[in-house]
Parts: sequence; C-alpha cells; structure tokens
Amino acid sequence: MDDQPNLKESSDVPKQQENRSKTDEKRVKGKRKKPPQWLIWGFSVLLMSFGLTVVFSFLAELVIGDDSPAALCVGVLIVLLVLNISCDILANAIISCKPEAFHAMASNKIKGAKRAVTFCRNASRLGSIFADVIGDICGIVSGAAGAALAAIMAFSGDGTAKLVASILVSAVIGALTVGGKAFFKHFAIRFNKQIVFGFARFTIFFKKEKK
Repeated sequence: MDDQPNLKESSDVPKQQENRSKTDEKRVKGKRKKPPQWLIWGFSVLLMSFGLTVVFSFLAELVIGDDSPAALCVGVLIVLLVLNISCDILANAIISCKPEAFHAMASNKIKGAKRAVTFCRNASRLGSIFADVIGDICGIVSGAAGAALAAIMAFSGDGTAKLVASILVSAVIGALTVGGKAFFKHFAIRFNKQIVFGFARFTIFFKKEKK
C-alpha cells in the first residue's frame, strides 16, 4: 500500500521538470524580445535628426531664396551660429554638472531645482541631443545658407570669384563656429550650475515641474 503514493510522486517529478523548463524558456524568450537600450536610443536619435533637419532646411529654404539679399543670409547665419554655440554651452554645462548641487534647493522646493536634477541625471542623452543633434543640424543648414551667400557675393563674377567667395564664406563660418565653442566651453564648465538652473527655470514656462 505504501508503494503506490511513491510511484505517483515519482511520476510527477518529470512533469514538474518539464513545466519548469517551459517557464524558463518563456522567460528567456521574453528577455530576448526586448531590444537593447542603446539601439532604441540610437534609432530615436536617427528619427529626431531626420525630422529636425527637414524642419530647419524647410525654414531656411523659405527664408533664403534665389533673390534674397545678402543681409538676410547673414542674419540667418548669425541665428544658426548663436543657436549652435548655445546648444554646445548647454551640453557642456549639463554634462559637467552633478545632481548633488541641486539637492538642497530641491528639498527647499525652489522652482527649477527638481528639473535641474533630472537634467543632470540624464546628462549623456541631453548632451547628445544638444551637441550632436541640434549642433550638427545647425552646421549643415548654415553651410547651405553660406553657399547661398557666396553665390550672392560672386553673382557678377566669373568662376574664380565664385570659388574664392565660397571658400571664404565656409572658412568664416567654420572659424566662428569652432572658435565660439572653444571660447565658451570654459565658461560653460565654470558656471555650469547657474546655466543648468537657468535653463531648468526657462523650461518651466513650457512644462510645469512635478510636485
């Protein structure tokens, strides 16, 4: 009589093992279905860059036409240059700033402190957006605006004049962009707390902080 329950228990053991193996396989499959975070982030940056490039290029084409005056092209170039350098300043300030600098302000419920902590904790992503995405797009669009300006400058000249004008405009744009970033990088790192907090306060006007 005692042998029958033992036989039933022994027969249930392989079934339990099969069930465990099936559940383990399901867990492994579930984990494999999720793509890695770096792939998701890279794909999102790709789409973001494409969309922003289309928008910036479309606006530049609307403003700068074949009959546009030189002053308008210079104004567009200045706006793009300032935006490019400003985004680089924000990127350097956010990356170099630590969230601990705003913990006391956040505990005192100062507006913008929690947002600044969030920015510092996501420094790598925000730095990539400001420095790589927006900065590179501004560089591409400013190159197109510079080509339009060079064409206006050399409109009445021959092929040599057009070549010289194109080289000079590209050299000036590149020097101002790279030199401006190098010049303001020191101030971005030195006054990183003030810059991050000021930008956090600015974003509150568009989206309120979570309490």
